[in-house]
Amino acid sequence: MFTTRLLVGALVSVGLTACSFAFTEHGAIVQSIVQAQHECVTYLNLPKHRLYQYLMYNYSNDAKTKQMLRCVGLILQWWKSDGTLNEHVLAQYFMPDTSDSDFYNRTYRCIERKAPVEDDLCSRAFETFQCYLQQYGELLNCPKVVPLSDERLTETMHFCLDVLDIPFSDFEQWTSSSELFLHTEPARCLLRCFTIRAGLYSDQHGPFADRFKLQFGAPKPDVFDNELEGDYCVARLRREGHDACSLAARSLYECYYFADTLLPTFERILPLLRLVLHQPEVETPEME
Repeated sequence: MFTTRLLVGALVSVGLTACSFAFTEHGAIVQSIVQAQHECVTYLNLPKHRLYQYLMYNYSNDAKTKQMLRCVGLILQWWKSDGTLNEHVLAQYFMPDTSDSDFYNRTYRCIERKAPVEDDLCSRAFETFQCYLQQYGELLNCPKVVPLSDERLTETMHFCLDVLDIPFSDFEQWTSSSELFLHTEPARCLLRCFTIRAGLYSDQHGPFADRFKLQFGAPKPDVFDNELEGDYCVARLRREGHDACSLAARSLYECYYFADTLLPTFERILPLLRLVLHQPEVETPEME
């Protein structure tokens, strides 16, 4: 028993410290599968020997393991509470073999066969992860950027509104149209603050294409696949000599599909932010 405890402790320590060079800043979160498993074993009060099994990729087909893997999916945002798979998020934790051209189709045939929509959520999360583990590629234990949940995005916007001393009513008004965030300096600076705080942008680099794709998905095929295209667009704007807030806002509008990425996010978190700030909902007058 003592030896097992030592072994589990050593493996957990290795798993939690491996790839410690992972980059993070501001509100961005990076986490590995191993780290999320450790959290979920704690939350679910599972025996420590279970963690040892999971570190060995031994995921037994039982209720507790299924619950644990669904928990991992929720933490890492590759699994939504309604049973939706964020495939681009889960895929970053696996490395396909360069000689394997059928890994994607094979994985999704597996999911269709083993994780039908009529199954319970824990079973579907378990079988989906197993299909990736068996069909997609090698499981990577390095921490990866975790997409921010709507709750964290709401906290991020709350923080920026507070720091910049911008009234909620202004944010609500700007969110009503895709063009309004460009029109005033406070709106442009709010965009800059939000994307920096969310780990999506920096003044030195501009927007991070890989993080945009991870957070929002691609608004259309092949978008964000070519980082040079976005970099060239931002470089062109830099040469025009804009101030920091204007450069950030115009980069997000002109180079990173603001209307298809950030604006729908703002619309989605608006009700959450209203609750946090105890703001009454503005009623739209009825047309006679």
